[in-house]
Amino acid sequence: MSVVLVDWLGRGGIAQTTEAWAIELEARGIAAQVVTRPGRELGSGAVSVRSARGHRWHIAAHHAVAEEAARTVRELRPSAVVVQNYVVPALERRVYAAARSVCARVVVVVHDHRLHTWRAGTSAGLGRVLKRSDTIVAHSDFVASRIERSTGRSDVAVIPHPAQVGMLRHDRMMPEFGRASGSADLLCGHFGVVHRRYKGGDIVGDLAADDGSGWRFVVAGVGAETSSASGVAVAGYLSPGLLVGLVDATDATLLPYRAATQSGAVVLSHLLGSVPIASAVGGIPEQIEHAVDGILVPAGASLDAWREALCTLRDDTYRMELARAGVARAWRDHELFAQAVAGLVA
Repeated sequence: MSVVLVDWLGRGGIAQTTEAWAIELEARGIAAQVVTRPGRELGSGAVSVRSARGHRWHIAAHHAVAEEAARTVRELRPSAVVVQNYVVPALERRVYAAARSVCARVVVVVHDHRLHTWRAGTSAGLGRVLKRSDTIVAHSDFVASRIERSTGRSDVAVIPHPAQVGMLRHDRMMPEFGRASGSADLLCGHFGVVHRRYKGGDIVGDLAADDGSGWRFVVAGVGAETSSASGVAVAGYLSPGLLVGLVDATDATLLPYRAATQSGAVVLSHLLGSVPIASAVGGIPEQIEHAVDGILVPAGASLDAWREALCTLRDDTYRMELARAGVARAWRDHELFAQAVAGLVA
């Protein structure tokens, strides 16, 4: 039995999920082959990767991944093809056609039910893909309900977001910053593609400007260079080892989303004992039990509500209790994920 996994970007949270699928399938005796863009995190050696030809232009690069994925499916004749999300459904049709030509099951893992740009085409094309898929997987009921609403399919499989098991295999690189000598301040992190407005980076900046909070802040990821008011900035895409080391060095992770379907950042912060403080929007409340393994702040809350959450976590005993519960939850959810993936491709 074998599976081809198609990852359109090979970078960020979706790529880490693809890697988790491949690792857990291999652990259960199912050969996994990933197809993605060249030079991305998935090429680290943890799983077998075929890279498409590189191109300067995004559309050409995406076309190349679709071509390579379709070619791989026809060559390997897998029992299932697992596609992580979608970017431009019109270009991706050839992958689904190749899967049908070899009688492979088609599993689409939907991380976000929306199309993000007019260049992606219309939702009608996406709807056809989802309606014809053998299995649709979501990592939150929030996403599943919206797929059902748009496609009429009520059979979406909802499984927990996996742990970033591939990232954890890398040697941790400790960041150059750390707790200053003699400083009692706690460290709060904000990471990801932080320049996107829905990530709430402006809230992080406002909180960091409060010198009397007892917290220091680090902002890491694409766009961090524009967050000069937010304490330490680590700009650009972070290597897996550096990202894991950075999150591990923090006491809390700040996630003031304005919108979210679910969050790999919540999972990573849980795994590494950095207590997540997140907006109660979208699928986030499904990932955090308030005051048990993290802190949920109401959608649209004032800055004072975020300050209060940070103040609450200054209690070392309480913070450690939440951190331990978060670690346990992350691995418990991952085990449920791992048990589900083999059945989803069978």
